[in-house]
Amino acid sequence: MKSLSLFVALRYLNFKGQDKNIAFMVKICFLGILIGTFSLMLTLIITNGFEKVIHEKMQGINSQIIITSPGNRLEYQDLRNVLLAEFNNEIKAVGARSLRQAILDKYNTQTVIFLQGVDGPNEIEISTIASKIISPLNSSIEQKNVLLKNIGENEIIIGHKTALNFNIKVGDNLKLLIPEPTSKKRLFLQKQQFKVVGIFNVGLEEYDNNFAFCSLQTINTVFNEEGIDQITIKLKNSNHETQQKTANSSFLHTLKTLLLSILFKPDYETLAIKKLKQRLPDLQITSWKELYPALVSSLKLEKYVMFFILALITLVASLNMISLLFMQIQQKRRDIAIFKALGMPNNQIRKIFLYTGMTVTFLASIAGLALAAAAGYFLEKYPIIELPDVYYVSYLPARMDLDIFIIVFLVTILIGFFATWLPSRQAKQVKIAQVLKQE
Repeated sequence: MKSLSLFVALRYLNFKGQDKNIAFMVKICFLGILIGTFSLMLTLIITNGFEKVIHEKMQGINSQIIITSPGNRLEYQDLRNVLLAEFNNEIKAVGARSLRQAILDKYNTQTVIFLQGVDGPNEIEISTIASKIISPLNSSIEQKNVLLKNIGENEIIIGHKTALNFNIKVGDNLKLLIPEPTSKKRLFLQKQQFKVVGIFNVGLEEYDNNFAFCSLQTINTVFNEEGIDQITIKLKNSNHETQQKTANSSFLHTLKTLLLSILFKPDYETLAIKKLKQRLPDLQITSWKELYPALVSSLKLEKYVMFFILALITLVASLNMISLLFMQIQQKRRDIAIFKALGMPNNQIRKIFLYTGMTVTFLASIAGLALAAAAGYFLEKYPIIELPDVYYVSYLPARMDLDIFIIVFLVTILIGFFATWLPSRQAKQVKIAQVLKQE
């Protein structure tokens, strides 16, 4: 009976001998669902691209996890040894940073800059600062890593905005005014000479215009201090193990695991922070996301709002299916009466129209997702659409994830099912005697 219901449903979708109005409505339904699915999927690909690119940029500058002790300096080597020994499965690299303020004095013009001291050899494993160095020109990534790794005493790497504003080039000497530690109300400044060994461009105004990087030894020497301000941590990618387990499971278990990971996606940064807090309760352990709470929240909210709005468009397109099936049921009343006279149950007759609507929905969804995947691949491979300087990225980003495709497909199928199920119930109300007598 199931195969018979499906066979009849597919025959009803055959345009040959079909009423022109019905055939036209089928095409309208198909195109409506296709366009709705395509627009929903493409929008999510772009918003996901924005989220991933901005997260990578922010995370690359700040490190994934930051450990501090407010009001106290940290002992770097002792903490580093503990972290690498006890959290070897979670932590990939451990570094250190110290942040101080200084005044750049050039051409009788002063501006405040943030002097960021880093542990060069470990910093190249944690952040993307080295890859953002644009001068010396034509440097390979290996040369940039060596430059940051071996940055010497009283050598700094400055932002390209600062370099443009003060006409600074690699090799120039800069004069920085450093505040001297004092208990008096007056502030005393001492002059320090620094050599510019590199210029970076991370694409963030606050860094390119206000930051300069140097070694931790330089910070401690110039400011006459010991220890560090914060420990920086880069985590291993914990998703690989989950993917391996999922790949070795049965199809149903794989689908269940994937759906659970989509709906309740574990944040491995949060899990790692929880473990670190249990081991180091006296220290303040935060994620890089806590440095930009408004930005992270707005990106997430934007994705959810766009999904909801475009899902409504898909819902409106699917509502055409109700009109289509009501028209088709009225046209096929004689067929329904004959099926009933031959003993076909009402449930199977209802499935004929359910299969009709779901076939259109399924094919339109697949076509819409395929077109969105093609458009997303093109945007990801060829970033040709430029964006103004207001955004954190210079081009329109696109990132495709399997979980987004699955969510959009399931939502579209679910909407199509309800739009099909409602009118299909009308088929059982056809009266055999009346229809056979009149038609």
